[in-house]
Amino acid sequence: MKKINLLITLLFTVITYSQMITYTSVRLDDGQNDAYVDVEKFWSKIHEQAINDDLETGWMIWKVIPVEGDENAANQPDFLIMNFYKDSVQMNNNVDFYKLGRSVYNKLSKKKFDKIWEEGPYGTRNFYQLERLDNTTWLFGDLEIGTMLSLNAFKQTNETYEQYEMEFYKKWHNKGILNGSRKWWEFNRVLSSSENGNKEITHVTLDMMGKEIPEEEAEKAWGTPTFSDRMMWNNGSKTREMINQVNLELVMYRFK
Repeated sequence: MKKINLLITLLFTVITYSQMITYTSVRLDDGQNDAYVDVEKFWSKIHEQAINDDLETGWMIWKVIPVEGDENAANQPDFLIMNFYKDSVQMNNNVDFYKLGRSVYNKLSKKKFDKIWEEGPYGTRNFYQLERLDNTTWLFGDLEIGTMLSLNAFKQTNETYEQYEMEFYKKWHNKGILNGSRKWWEFNRVLSSSENGNKEITHVTLDMMGKEIPEEEAEKAWGTPTFSDRMMWNNGSKTREMINQVNLELVMYRFK
């Protein structure tokens, strides 16, 4: 348990700004969700070994929960896979996952192993490579299965956008951490995507919310925004365009 806490702290702390992450969106056919989760349970042991072998630092499976009222909900993926790497060198290692998988499931016959490996289901996938630019500090112990996260995909419209996120908006996210209304915020730059990936997306933020602040406690919790704050909010919103937003529910994860 101490090792899990340590890894979560490393993944969710300020030292991870250069951390590399890959997102893989998974779109399944109707009725495949349960079978897909079973496949990922199979893969979870392989990723656990990959982490132990220092081939990656973490792995997560999230179920995509479209935002209520989203007209594009029918076009959203069903799951999102996140893989974490300490740097680009680790991410670009040419890992033979089949060989690794056979070593993990050495008591499983090759025929049975290959059946799971080949048949899936794996769905239709799009791939994104990201670099973490900034984040708040994780203070909340173990992650729990069922944890909810909001993913916000943006298109940068002004070269000052990253500065607004890291030098202004983060200040308010940190206030949320202190007053308990927020548990986590991170800011990622999209470096590349697969052929069918959404090319408009340049950045992604992740938000994990905490408790709801009652209206009568809002001023005490947040303070009074200054004129400069209001102008920064107004001008900062013009440096980005929201492309997509989905809610994510944690299904499984592996850390060292």
